[in-house]
Amino acid sequence: MSFNAPDIRQFKLTGSTVGDVYFPKTELLLPFDGTNGSTSTTDSSNRNNSITFNGNAQISTAQSKFGGSSLLLDGAGDYLQVANQDYFDFGSSDFTMECWFYFDSSSSETYNTLLDMGNGSASGSGPYWTGVKSDSGTYTLFVQMDSTAGGDWDLINNVAITTVSASTWHHFAISREGSNFKVFLDGTSVLTATNSNPLRDENSALQIGARGQNTASHYFKGYIDDVRITNGVGRYTSNFTAPTTAHLTSAGDANKQIIVNSSADGVDVGTGGINQARVAKAWINFNGSGTVAIRDSYNFSSLTDDGTGLYKANFSTVMSDTNYSFVAEACGTLNGEDNE
Repeated sequence: MSFNAPDIRQFKLTGSTVGDVYFPKTELLLPFDGTNGSTSTTDSSNRNNSITFNGNAQISTAQSKFGGSSLLLDGAGDYLQVANQDYFDFGSSDFTMECWFYFDSSSSETYNTLLDMGNGSASGSGPYWTGVKSDSGTYTLFVQMDSTAGGDWDLINNVAITTVSASTWHHFAISREGSNFKVFLDGTSVLTATNSNPLRDENSALQIGARGQNTASHYFKGYIDDVRITNGVGRYTSNFTAPTTAHLTSAGDANKQIIVNSSADGVDVGTGGINQARVAKAWINFNGSGTVAIRDSYNFSSLTDDGTGLYKANFSTVMSDTNYSFVAEACGTLNGEDNE
């Protein structure tokens, strides 16, 4: 009688839902779904931030990009505020800030704020200030970002990046990867800047639709939808297709599947071998007796003998941060017997 064992490389769950692999790094997610006139909303990220509505800010079903409703701001004292949190302080980390906006050309403001983290007043610099500038019937996207080094807005200081149309939904995003900043409008890169300095930390609240904390001004007039802030990932590094559906609100079951793949390069989680979701980021098996030699490995380029019992293993691709655990096992012989 013979028995054929199943190939575990083909093992996976069925009926799983696809999610956002970067969802664990999403610090704020506001779909602004709700009933017309509502003055509250829910943060769909795992942070569950409390959102404070100010002025006449409210949910409206008159316009929406997704979900049938959006945030309505009338340009005269309306804005949302999210309390300061460490995870909104990007420092030198990669990050992405994005939202959809629908600008009302009847605004009396010159600078209509989308996202801002100010320094406590309507003037002066903070980590960032973004929005739409109105100038005699011409509307342009603006972004200003400030570091801990030097004068105001030394990372990005551009108040006329590219023109935008009023009464039209636009997708805005700014993404940092390493020292590279990129601003996108509707998926097209419209500004690139290079600077390795960390963003300023002003210990300030995050505001949507207004500039400054204690004396807010520069109010946005129009609608805002699907605000998302991601800390630790530059989601957009080149031109992309603007989202055609609302941002996903979970990591999804698909990203929790465990699949041992045929190339043995660690353990895949989810479909497509997504590197960011791998359980095993690197592993190495080597012979440490006599001439040191790598038997097999994943994501290690070389091994150096630094002395008796000391070895230096060099990654092929560096880790994205320091949040990893290390497991080691030594095998050898004692009195002619194999030991572990």
